[in-house]
Amino acid sequence: MLKTNEMMGACVARRRAWGRGALAVALAGSLALAGCTGGTFEEAAEGAGEKTGQGQSGQAQGDNGATGATDAVDWASLIDIPGMDFAYSDRDRDASYDEAAATKIALTGQGATVSGEGAAVEGSTVIITAAGTYVVSGELTAGSLTVNAGDADKVQIVLSGASIRNEAGPALNIQQADKVFVTLAAGSQNTLADGASYTLAEGEDEPNAALYSKADLTINGTGALTVEGNYRHGVNSKDDLVVTGGTLTVTAKEDGLRGKDCVKIADGSFTVTAGRDGVKSSNDEDPTRGFVSIDGGTFAMDVQDDGVQAATYLRITGGEGTVKAADHALRSEVEAAMTGGAFTVEAGGKGMNPETRFTLDGGTLNVTGSDEGIEAEEVIVNDGELNIVASDDGINAAVAERPELPEGAEEGQMPQRPEGDPGTEGAMPQGGRGGMGGAGGPVAANASEDCLIQINGGMVTVDAGGDGLDSNGYVEVNGGVVLASGSAGGGDSALDYEYGAKITGGAVILAGATGMAETFTEGTQPFAMVAAEGAAGTNLAVTDEAGTVLVSYTVPKAFQCAVVSAPGLTEGATGKVIVGGTVTGADSAGYATGAAVEGGTTVDFTASTTPSNEVGRMGGGDGGRRGGGPRGGGARDAQGNATEGEGATASEQNGTAPQQGQNTGADQQGTSGQRQQSASAQTPQPEVVA
Repeated sequence: MLKTNEMMGACVARRRAWGRGALAVALAGSLALAGCTGGTFEEAAEGAGEKTGQGQSGQAQGDNGATGATDAVDWASLIDIPGMDFAYSDRDRDASYDEAAATKIALTGQGATVSGEGAAVEGSTVIITAAGTYVVSGELTAGSLTVNAGDADKVQIVLSGASIRNEAGPALNIQQADKVFVTLAAGSQNTLADGASYTLAEGEDEPNAALYSKADLTINGTGALTVEGNYRHGVNSKDDLVVTGGTLTVTAKEDGLRGKDCVKIADGSFTVTAGRDGVKSSNDEDPTRGFVSIDGGTFAMDVQDDGVQAATYLRITGGEGTVKAADHALRSEVEAAMTGGAFTVEAGGKGMNPETRFTLDGGTLNVTGSDEGIEAEEVIVNDGELNIVASDDGINAAVAERPELPEGAEEGQMPQRPEGDPGTEGAMPQGGRGGMGGAGGPVAANASEDCLIQINGGMVTVDAGGDGLDSNGYVEVNGGVVLASGSAGGGDSALDYEYGAKITGGAVILAGATGMAETFTEGTQPFAMVAAEGAAGTNLAVTDEAGTVLVSYTVPKAFQCAVVSAPGLTEGATGKVIVGGTVTGADSAGYATGAAVEGGTTVDFTASTTPSNEVGRMGGGDGGRRGGGPRGGGARDAQGNATEGEGATASEQNGTAPQQGQNTGADQQGTSGQRQQSASAQTPQPEVVA
């Protein structure tokens, strides 16, 4: 599914033309909107693809004409996924060694002895100066093992029951080599620990880790290694950090595992306790570097900042475990993708938080606690399982931001946004509601047609204290199962969008309060908004006229209405919502299909591919949302691109759609970017409980 820049550029142009033309028709010139890029994404399983050109124009505009946070950020230049090296060499994986031919280093408390070539002892420091294999055993209580070999030398250090402690610097200090392999001998227990303060040259801030390397570093083998980073970091490589095996227990004052150019994990067991990030790659200057790739291993992380942080790309194809983070559990400054593995995360901030795009193609991600479960400019679910518990929004498509690094900040250290800055999350109108006008009125200042939640397959459940699905642009459901519960209060809803929401397939129940409820604006699969009330923990089942369950859900919060859709509903047909019944064969989320339901209260509804009016909302206590957005009417592929012959409006097909920057009647309405409420806007009423 590799997409070229040329193809993406054409897609962007089509959507911009389509968006402007369709919007002028649908809303009679009430809004002028910039176009939306598609949900194109790299084939994460192959490690191939590239970031789209979204944001290259530097425009992410609300209808007041102000540029958003993506202004002047060329996101495509920051990441080059096809150029990234996700592979492991044979030697990375091969932990074997010839012990008879190796140089032996025996640590003796205050010193050491060397048997063989390539190493020497200077006081309490053992220095390796040549390529070769070195087997290290014993205990060094106040000293270090240093590698200062040739820049073309490959060095293998076998830790075989070794303990090294150094109060004044790194326990293992790799100053020069081509590549160093730290092999953990089978059945061995090893320790590397530094002190709380280092003796550094004036003006220097490195070395800074108990295991510090200026060369590419690989850790392999089946033994165990305990790393105590009392000064700053546990393990820090200034080049690549690769782990293919071993049992690692890392405690660090700051970061647990760092690889400036990349971190690649094929296997191993990791227990990481850190005062800052758990696993981190920080190179944001080379678009082929700065990535974290997790392909296997088991993890238990408890950290005070981000669990995993990548400067460019977070790639998860395997592995399993838990991440508990005071800030974000899984974070990328640009993009992230998951194709396999099973992770359970708990975060004070976001569960998964890449700036531009998150793609789920497989695996299981459970966000058991968070401020927001997933936040990215584009969230695309093609397969896999996503379960979210969030105190605010469950899935949030928000404009990508890239704050400037403040002067004097450390390389790889992401800046804190200034308190009260317009770009801060707290200052943004949540869901675009604050101070907005009625239906057909102005979009929020943080709205962007680049924002997209697209679900094409898989299983998604959301238990949100705010909005269930919240996009500052569009929502598209083309397949899969989507079960979401929004706030029980009137200020949020299970479905929230700025421009439009479309459904072409999938089994959907979105349950929440009526005050700000929204339904789909269009689709090819019939849907309905139904007034059906239930307490937290009540099962809600959608059936066809014959009473067969099409989709069911045990809603975790009290609800007053639900947006429902499922295969099996036909245009104009009567469906049923059954509240409080017992569904046979339902899973832990209350989901079942093709099942029977007994008991409960029945509400009849009429399914349709259009809402009761162009806006498709009910309630409207603090101002309406736009409906019938410019994405409407077109079929899309799994990447969110309009398919040929179906995705364009008549204006686009005729080549008459307004171009970017061209004024329409919508641009001349209102004062200071404010739009007047459409005279045709109405408040749709839900189906009434029988």
